[in-house]
Formats: sequence, C-alpha cells, structure tokens
Amino acid sequence: MFEKLSNFLNSKLGRDDLSKQLEIVKVFDIYKSETKKLPNSEGAVPTSLKNKILTVSAPSAVAAGDLRLRESQIIERINATLGGETVRRIVYRF
Repeated sequence: MFEKLSNFLNSKLGRDDLSKQLEIVKVFDIYKSETKKLPNSEGAVPTSLKNKILTVSAPSAVAAGDLRLRESQIIERINATLGGETVRRIVYRF
C-alpha cells in the first residue's frame, strides 16, 4: 500500500530538514527569476545555501562581475520575498 508523500518525507528527513530544503529551493527560484532578465546571467546557477551565503556557479568571470554589480538588489529581493535575512552574501564560482 502507498504511503502519503508528506508522511514519508517527514519520517526520512524530519520537519526541520524538510523546511530547510524547501527554503533553499525557494531561494534558488527567486535568484533565477531575478537574474534571468540581466545581461550575462545565462548559465549562472545557484548551487548551495549555507550560513546565509548563496553560492552561484557562473559561466565566466565577466558574468560573475556583472552579477556582482546587482548583488545587493538580488539579496534584497530574496530577503523581502521570504520575510527575513535568508541570504547575507552571494559568492560566485567560475
């Protein structure tokens, strides 16, 4: 017999782990929606969120530089959408 997905996830991850994973997914989605309209943002992919630091894989140094110019705006949008300081800084790796 099939088990409810929510029950299965709670038994495997626990409530705190599940809410943290959902928060990370939300941050990634907001980052992608905020950067999709920016120049040189194609190929920039968020890879992790740890200790309020969002790590993004950028396709080049030029793309990372362009995105850094708008870092504060992106962080403000993420935090405003989620209602707290979820992201303090963005680190770009290329």
